[in-house]
Amino acid sequence: MPTEQSHAVADQAAEQQPTENTKALFYVVGDADPAMLARVIEPVAKLGYVPTRVYASSEDGDGSVMTVDLRVNHVAQVAAERMENALRRIVGVHQVIAVYEGS
Repeated sequence: MPTEQSHAVADQAAEQQPTENTKALFYVVGDADPAMLARVIEPVAKLGYVPTRVYASSEDGDGSVMTVDLRVNHVAQVAAERMENALRRIVGVHQVIAVYEGS
């Protein structure tokens, strides 16, 4: 008889199927903190994905704000939404703009 844990593993595996053609694009604005970039990439890695693009800059203004352009291809819609929610909860993040393309 399947357990709750086996259902969770199956659900996670289903989210990572390459048949998903959603592209997730995130524009994150937050404090220019030495650990900010690692914290922004972490939700993607925790779900087993590798970003297709990561571009970070703190060149604008006085350098106290960092912007991160983060893109992930071939991601399930539900996984992309989880990434977005996790990005919004990061301490020091001021704004997250998420765009989903595809299915």
